[in-house]
Amino acid sequence: MISPTIIRIDLSNKKVKCENIPAPLLRKFMGGKGLAAHYLYHENPPGCAPLTPDNLLAIMNGPLTGAPATNCVNFSVCAKSPLTGTWNDSHCNGWWGTELRRAGYMGIIISGQADSPVYINIVDDKVEILDASDLWGVDTFSNQAVLKKRHSTDREARVMTIGTAGERMAKLAVIFAENRTAARGGLGAVMGSKHLKAVVVSGHGKFEPADPEAFRAIRKKINKKVRTSTGVENLRKMGTSELVEIVNETDGWSNRNYTSGRDDKLSEHLDGFAIKEKLWDGGSRRRPCPGCAIQCSHLAVVQEGQYRGLTHDGPEFESITLLGSNCGIDDPAAVTAAEHLCDTYGLDSISTGSTIAFLMECYERGLISKEETNGLKLTFGSVDALIETIHMMGSGKGALAFAANGTRDASERIGQGTEDFAMNVKGLEIPAYLPQTAKGQALAYAVSDRGACHLRPWTYGKEVLGRGGQLDPMATTGKGKMVWDGQQRNAIYDSIGICKFFTYAAGLDELLELYTASTGFDMDHDEFDRVGRRVAVLTRAFNNREGFGRDQDTLPDRVMKSSSNPVTDLELDAMLDEFYYASGFTSDGIVPEQLLIELGIK
Repeated sequence: MISPTIIRIDLSNKKVKCENIPAPLLRKFMGGKGLAAHYLYHENPPGCAPLTPDNLLAIMNGPLTGAPATNCVNFSVCAKSPLTGTWNDSHCNGWWGTELRRAGYMGIIISGQADSPVYINIVDDKVEILDASDLWGVDTFSNQAVLKKRHSTDREARVMTIGTAGERMAKLAVIFAENRTAARGGLGAVMGSKHLKAVVVSGHGKFEPADPEAFRAIRKKINKKVRTSTGVENLRKMGTSELVEIVNETDGWSNRNYTSGRDDKLSEHLDGFAIKEKLWDGGSRRRPCPGCAIQCSHLAVVQEGQYRGLTHDGPEFESITLLGSNCGIDDPAAVTAAEHLCDTYGLDSISTGSTIAFLMECYERGLISKEETNGLKLTFGSVDALIETIHMMGSGKGALAFAANGTRDASERIGQGTEDFAMNVKGLEIPAYLPQTAKGQALAYAVSDRGACHLRPWTYGKEVLGRGGQLDPMATTGKGKMVWDGQQRNAIYDSIGICKFFTYAAGLDELLELYTASTGFDMDHDEFDRVGRRVAVLTRAFNNREGFGRDQDTLPDRVMKSSSNPVTDLELDAMLDEFYYASGFTSDGIVPEQLLIELGIK
């Protein structure tokens, strides 16, 4: 059954209380992103500044988080983003959410601000706010180790923490949890603004499905699909690094600050085969999430050179691209070292790589000088420039420390027309897929509720790679409805508590069966789909309230004025019109009051 309890923690007054979640609310919003969106929409003061005590931080499991079935490991971290000013949900897999479930909780809602650094320790029904003065200034890996040693007893304590970037409220700061990250949108800065260093959890409970027999049957069915899926086999062998060669060959692999979608030389050095050969010691070192039958995560071990002996999970496709090809870097060991540094300081590797690539272009254009970079020669392909800039961003020391607030802030600081190639939407940096290559993916970046995001939805797979059908990537007709359908579907995934790689083997039919067997809710497909629609509409309404509408659903000039396959104003307008029509929004991108009432949001 669902753990229908959340913990409310008021850091200002050092108060803790638990409350049960009404069953109708669980049915309407499930958990994860959906449940967090409900609480933030109704409780966050409209217009509140993201780095103030009023901004709630919601950490929320889905109803399937911790279930003994593959991919049931996802939890959501949600707040108003300091990077974008929009709604933000960032997702994390691994052990932490499962442990929170074992402790008996669906989630935690944190308000206020502590007077001095604190951390939260949860052991089943005991919740404490403890002093973290000795931990402030400690990096993520070290802090995780210290708190595990301090609080592990008969079970290993699981640790969620921020690094020094989060402590100083850098807008690219992540939340680090058991070697996974809730990375996008600067939620580590929200945690830092509350003087909250970490949340530690240990639990002794057990997941009990409402219908054990039905649960075992659907789990068996899903595991069979996993065993026979070609997509899963490739993920298991190479992780997401398999995408480097594929996306490069389809001209969508961003390099040198998104100026091109293909570079065969860079791809040859950074693709899955190169990563496996140079970093994975034959591919035998897997680091799976609990209960996962796919096991996409690998442990990299640098074999030679100046980073020899470094061990790190990954590197994954997005980090390979943004810290590698997008910065003109072709060395897998250097990319691994850069990603490790990002995790150590607690920085989003996507936004960090994008911001450094932006600075490299500024430097090569003569828009910033060597005197303004601490003497660093900030050119594409320079490993030293990549590593040293990350150090400055993470530590807050040095001429380029400002870059830890992302491309939008950096372009405003540098000026000189640099906003044209500061590659973000609403402040969130564009991921690896070059938007000009697939018009639907470009639209998805423009209308995502958290800024440029390739996961809400990932249309590139369908438009370019032919996964789930084949569409003309350069066509615009039909893309608005496709993106809206994808947003609703992904809202289900993000609310229910599964890793999206579940969809490589199984679909919504199996997911619904798993959900009903776990929760006991007798739900049909129409109601299931309606949850996705409700959540997608709700986060759009949150953004409307914060001042976002059609004018903000746009793309950088580099995309719209590209010499190759630009997304023109006319094309974007046509796709926006279709998207708003499909979703039931006004032509200005506003959620009508009647739609909120119809969906039970108001």
